[in-house]
Amino acid sequence: MKFSDAQQKEVIEAKSGQLLGYIVDAEIDKDTGYIISFLVEENGAYPSFFNKKRDTKKIAVQNIAIIGKDVIIVSKT
Repeated sequence: MKFSDAQQKEVIEAKSGQLLGYIVDAEIDKDTGYIISFLVEENGAYPSFFNKKRDTKKIAVQNIAIIGKDVIIVSKT
């Protein structure tokens, strides 16, 4: 899967069903090159110059339960 494909999926918290937002960036281990976590912003995927700063959550890769066609479901935030 391309990173740009992951950015278009909604990130949902499994227990509450709450929309957490959309992936905007990834944290990568510099030694291995593997993704450690995704950064998820609330209320939209793409901040622009005119938009205010949004709350960002870090979601560890281990906490991703399912990557579906349209959504990413996480077990812990």
